[in-house]
Amino acid sequence: MIHIEAAGVDGLLARAVAGTDHVHLVDGGADREEIYDRFARSLLFPEHFGRNLDALMDCLREVADRHDAPWTLVWRPGHHDAPDPHHPSGGVGTDPAVLEVLADLDDEYPDLSIVIADR
Repeated sequence: MIHIEAAGVDGLLARAVAGTDHVHLVDGGADREEIYDRFARSLLFPEHFGRNLDALMDCLREVADRHDAPWTLVWRPGHHDAPDPHHPSGGVGTDPAVLEVLADLDDEYPDLSIVIADR
């Protein structure tokens, strides 16, 4: 998993628009429920998405399995994002359990690059 400054995401998105890279962008999420909403909406999760960490991982695997070439998942937490008050800080202003899911996904799929846009 790669952490970059939020401004660096613009270059990734420009390459996606140009057709040279396959990039999925997930913006924001103020708490875990909103994070689930943002991932589900951006990545077109099925309606039966269970809205928990295991279901997030399952749906992310389904997205990853649909790719037959290298691709990038960019999560750009918004400036308003705050950690879940029941979990210790993850250092980027968001839920460390979600970061752990993304790290596990990154480990499982060698053709996937996960980018977290730090503030």
